[in-house]
Amino acid sequence: MKKSIILLLFLFYFSSNSFSNDLKDAEKAYDSKNFKISIQHYQKLINEGYKSDKLYYNLANSYYRNNELGKAIYYYELASKSNPNDEDIKINLAIASSKTIDKVNSKENFFITAIKINILSSFSTFSWSIFTISFICIASLLFFIFINSKNIMIKRISFIGTCFSFIFFIITYFLGYSSLKAKTENKFAIITSKEIKILNEPTFSGSVKFNLHEGTKIKVVENNGEWLLIKLNNGNEGWIKKKDVEII
Repeated sequence: MKKSIILLLFLFYFSSNSFSNDLKDAEKAYDSKNFKISIQHYQKLINEGYKSDKLYYNLANSYYRNNELGKAIYYYELASKSNPNDEDIKINLAIASSKTIDKVNSKENFFITAIKINILSSFSTFSWSIFTISFICIASLLFFIFINSKNIMIKRISFIGTCFSFIFFIITYFLGYSSLKAKTENKFAIITSKEIKILNEPTFSGSVKFNLHEGTKIKVVENNGEWLLIKLNNGNEGWIKKKDVEII
């Protein structure tokens, strides 16, 4: 038993020490503008199972400095997914996205789309669930006070509070459900190859519909082995090779 504990402690120390060394080497390489080496160290940590918004963010910065726009945007997106409220991540993602060649206009009204995305991405699904539970608990408590209080003023205030709390419960429930639905049903990917051809069928003999370039964000509609059916915001669809993208 003691040997097992000692072995576990040794493995924990070794893995922690290895993580610390790789992180220091990555940061040192980045500061020295040796971005390829910093990418290798950060990528090694992620491949070993370490995940955090800071790790994704630092790797994205390294890829951006190394002029690998597609990979940079992919890891900025992962960082944003992990920590949607981080301003540095938002700013760097916006800067990197502005460098892409393809400018795809949405069929939806741009203003409405932007508001919807910003609201849903403002909080994680867990946070939305906390808000929902909190508002229904507050509504229940105020309704209990309304039923049992003998004071007219307190009854009025508690009734109004109950109504508003229930309205906020419905709103946060809807937003939380929409956020969860968007994450589970909508899969997106980032093009990491410099330029790819979008085909009308999942074979190399298919005709080319249009081309897309590195860094463009696309929606994945269907997964068919080595091929993906993708869709753009403007409604255009086509087939691409899975190796040319990174799925978020």
